Amino acid sequence: MRTIARAIRRLTWATMIVVLMLLLASPAIGATEYGEPVPGQRVYDTTGLLTADELADLEARAAAVEAAGAPVIVYLQARDASQRETEADARALMDAWDVQSAPGARDGVVMFFNLQPDNLRRGEVFIYAGEKHFDGGNLPQSELQRIIDEEMIPLLRADQTAAGIGAGLDAIAHALTYGPPPPPPPSRFEQIAEDLTAGVFSIVNLVSSAIAALVFAIGLRRFRERPVAHGTATPTTMPPSTRPPAVAGALVDGHIMDRHLEATLIDLANRGALAIEPAGEKKVQVRLLDRTLLRTPFEVALWEALEGSSAGAGLVTSKELRASRSKWSRTREELRKHLEHEGLYAPNPGSRRRPAYLAAAVGFLVTVIAAVLAGGAEQPLAGIGPLLLGIASLVTLILAASIRDTTQFGEAEAVAWRGYKEGITSARNDLAAVLDLDEVLPYAVAFGVVDSLDDRLKEASEAGYQPAWFNATMQPGSSMGFYPYWVGFHTAVSPPSSSSGGSVGGASAGGGGAGGSF
Repeated sequence: MRTIARAIRRLTWATMIVVLMLLLASPAIGATEYGEPVPGQRVYDTTGLLTADELADLEARAAAVEAAGAPVIVYLQARDASQRETEADARALMDAWDVQSAPGARDGVVMFFNLQPDNLRRGEVFIYAGEKHFDGGNLPQSELQRIIDEEMIPLLRADQTAAGIGAGLDAIAHALTYGPPPPPPPSRFEQIAEDLTAGVFSIVNLVSSAIAALVFAIGLRRFRERPVAHGTATPTTMPPSTRPPAVAGALVDGHIMDRHLEATLIDLANRGALAIEPAGEKKVQVRLLDRTLLRTPFEVALWEALEGSSAGAGLVTSKELRASRSKWSRTREELRKHLEHEGLYAPNPGSRRRPAYLAAAVGFLVTVIAAVLAGGAEQPLAGIGPLLLGIASLVTLILAASIRDTTQFGEAEAVAWRGYKEGITSARNDLAAVLDLDEVLPYAVAFGVVDSLDDRLKEASEAGYQPAWFNATMQPGSSMGFYPYWVGFHTAVSPPSSSSGGSVGGASAGGGGAGGSF
C-alpha cells in the first residue's frame, strides 16, 4: 500500500510540474509564431521587401510614435489572409510580444501586414490600438480607419509600401500628439436628418407615431369587420355532414391549401376512383381507375393533373405524383369556385385584406425612411417613432393575413367542422374514442392534424388492418403493413419542409482597430 501511495504522490507531483511548465511556456509559444522581439527594434520585415534605408527611416518614424505615447510594432509577413485573419494576427502579436509600456497599460499599437506570397505589393493591413488610445483616446476606430483609407491605402496601391507605412506612422504620431482632426462638417443630408430627428418629440417621432396609429386603426377595423362565427364548436369524432374533406378543410382554415387536395386524393381512393398501391419498399404509385366516380369539377381538375403528370397507362409513380403538385393551380381554382357557388367563400376576399396590406406596406416604407434619417443623424431617441411604426405595421400585416375567405354562412358551417377537428386531436390521448380510420383520415389530412392519428395508424397496420384507400394486392405476402406506404404517399404529396474574442487581460484587451486591402 505504501508503494502505491508513493507512486500516486510522484505521479501527482509530475503532473503539477508538467502543467506549470506548460503555463510558463505559453507566452513563449505565442511569441515563437512571430519570432522573438528584438529590444529597440520596432519594424519587422520577414518578407525582405523593404530596403535597409527604408527600414531605417521607418524605425525613426516608429520611434516618434513611441515618443508620442504608444509603443508600436510594424510587422510584415507573407501570408494569403483575409482582413479578419489579419486583425487576429495583430491582436495575437500584441499579446505575444506584450506591446505596452507597462503591464496593464494597454497603450500599444500594432500595424500588421499580411502580404500576398506571389505579390508582396498587395495584401491586407490592420492597425490595432490598445484600449487606452482606442476607447476614448486619440486613436478611435474612426481615426484609425481614416489613417488606413486616406493616408496609407493610396500609397500602398501605388506600390509605395514604405511610404504608405511611413504615412501611417506619421498620422498615428500626429493623432497621439494633437488628437484626431475634427470631423468634416455635416453634409446637407446629415443636417436635414439632424433637424428632423432631434429630441424625443422630433418631427420623425411625431409623424411616425401618427402614421403608426393610422396603420393600426386600418388593420384593426378590417379585422373587426371580418365574418365571425357565432356558437361554440363541440368536439366530436363523427363528421357533421357529407361535405367533401377538401371543402371541410377549406372552411376550417379559411384559405385553400394543398393539403385539402391531398385529402381529396385519399377520398377518391376510398371511393374507388383511384387506388394507392405499393411500388417497391416504402414507395407508392397511384392508379387511375374510374373517372365516372368523380363528383365535382375540382375532383375532375385534380384527376386531369394526375393524368398530365403520368407517363401513361393511368399509372402515376411517386416521382410523378410529387411533380403533379405543380399542376394543382386549376384544382385550387375549381375548389374556390365550388366554395363560392355554395356561398361558403366570398367572391372577392382579397378586397377585405387589401387596405390593411397597403397600410402595412406604407408603414414599413416610412419606417425604413425614418430609420435612415435617425441613423444618418446618429440620434438614438429618433428611433422611438419608427419602432412604434414598425410594430404597428407588423401587427397590421398579421391581422390582414388572419382575415379569412369565408362568408358569414361559411363561418357558421365551419363551427361544426372545427368541432370535428377538435374531436380528432382529442382522440389522440383518448384510447376509448372510436374512430373509423377510413373515414377520418382524409379529414385529418385536410385539417392538418393527421399526426394525431399516427399511433392509431401504426397500431392498425401492425394488426393487419387494410384501409379502403390502399390496394395491398400489389404487394402480396408483405409483412410491412400499410403504414410505411402511407408515409411514402404523404411525403410525396406534402409540400417540402423549409428548415470575436481577444485574450482576457492581455495587452490587446479592450482595444480595437481598422484595416483595409491594397
